[in-house]
Amino acid sequence: MADQEREPAGGGVVIPRPQRFRRTRRLLLPVAVAVVLTMVATSVVLWDRFSCGGPGSGVRSVEGQCVGVTDGGHVFHDDFAGIQALIAKENARVAEEGGTVVRIAFLGTFTFGDVSPMDPGRVRRALEGAYTAMMRANHSHDFGDPSPQIQLVLANTGAQQEHWETVVDDLVAMTSEPVPLVAGVGMGVSIESTRSAARRLAENEVPMVSSAVTADGLDHFEIPGLLRAAPSNSEYVRALRNYLDGLEEAPRATLVYDTTEPDLFVSTLRRAYEDQLGQYVTGQAQEFSGTTVGDAPRAGLFDTVTLNVCVAESDTVLFAGRAPDLDAFLESLAARSCDDTPIRVLFVVVGLSALADEDTMALLDEGDITLVHASGIDPRWATGGPDADVPPGYAAFRSAFAREVDDDPTALRNGYALVTHDAFAVAASAVRTTNAMELDGPPLPPDVLHQLMLLNSAHVVPAGAGVFSYGPERGGEAVGRYVPVVELPLEGDQPQERPYVIGR
Repeated sequence: MADQEREPAGGGVVIPRPQRFRRTRRLLLPVAVAVVLTMVATSVVLWDRFSCGGPGSGVRSVEGQCVGVTDGGHVFHDDFAGIQALIAKENARVAEEGGTVVRIAFLGTFTFGDVSPMDPGRVRRALEGAYTAMMRANHSHDFGDPSPQIQLVLANTGAQQEHWETVVDDLVAMTSEPVPLVAGVGMGVSIESTRSAARRLAENEVPMVSSAVTADGLDHFEIPGLLRAAPSNSEYVRALRNYLDGLEEAPRATLVYDTTEPDLFVSTLRRAYEDQLGQYVTGQAQEFSGTTVGDAPRAGLFDTVTLNVCVAESDTVLFAGRAPDLDAFLESLAARSCDDTPIRVLFVVVGLSALADEDTMALLDEGDITLVHASGIDPRWATGGPDADVPPGYAAFRSAFAREVDDDPTALRNGYALVTHDAFAVAASAVRTTNAMELDGPPLPPDVLHQLMLLNSAHVVPAGAGVFSYGPERGGEAVGRYVPVVELPLEGDQPQERPYVIGR
């Protein structure tokens, strides 16, 4: 068909419009739309990156949180600025000096909501513990030959660990980089997302050493390559069994437990109480619907439970719940009707944060309550006499921590510096044992993975909480780990005599 002509209104020159011009316009319009959409998408990506430190930082904004992996350059919280600067400085030194280098990742919750499973105080101490271990690993023979040198990267999985998949994908990708990621430490919360993350890493043969994960089942038996630095709930309760067995008068106990599911910490702690302390239970078990990770306890939650404990004439409570629930329960107990009878409450903890909580300590005093913790640390390890039964490596850990970070002894009370230091020490020891394999280049995750169950005999780990030994028969449990039982309010400067030691 011939080119069409049209006459403009009001007459004038007729301007032909070729069909090829209209075809070109139709072709260019989608291209222009695509360019605009690409520019918008790029802007969104760059905004996500720049709002969390810029491209190359390893961190991006996901639902308002800075999630991802950093070498310490992106500061997740103001409280972490000092320790992250030290981590970044050591990472830079290792990179500049060259040689064989590998990376270990610390997985944790470095951002926080209104209610989170962790808090800045505990996470800061955990970072300080990991840094202390990195400095010992890189500048001494404490955990084997100081080669290869080790960098520490920080992996934020979100305030509720809700972004674990994004971060684990990043970590897996790092295993094939020129400076490979070879292991992970941390994972400090015993919830389902921790199990999912550990399984994904295990599928990619990335070994892990958990720091504060205590739930039974989160171990090498269930997830190959997952070791512990903290005791499991079963081992904590064995320590409590030794304590109860040593009392002059047999206790009359009531089990108080949270029914909220799923919570691996609570459910496995309840089972450990039932299996190992059942002979001491005389009162009817008491259920409550408490916190999940991220919830706050309801007012009056324990009024009925406390009354039932009094009527049962119990002098001991076996508590299986989250720490916020324990605080609410202690508040209820302090106002109990049977306040003429002293009562003890048993619980398991990584450390003794309650010592710094004036409100909690006041409740214990006013309510004639003894809080009995199977703990990851006894602050009196630093003050005990020469004959005190103290972990052989604790003095070296404490000295290194004071030199590298903080010489205030109260900094170690919450236990997170010690347990994270020990997790890194285990991972570093496994890395260094690969030197005997005569590899071409740095070790890779499978190389380190295959060394985990060989950390025994000639290759035990001189950790701060004991001389750790691992073998396939114990499922990743740290044999040789001290598990002290500490009564609060704290009395005297001598630690518990002959504390429970895993495997002793």
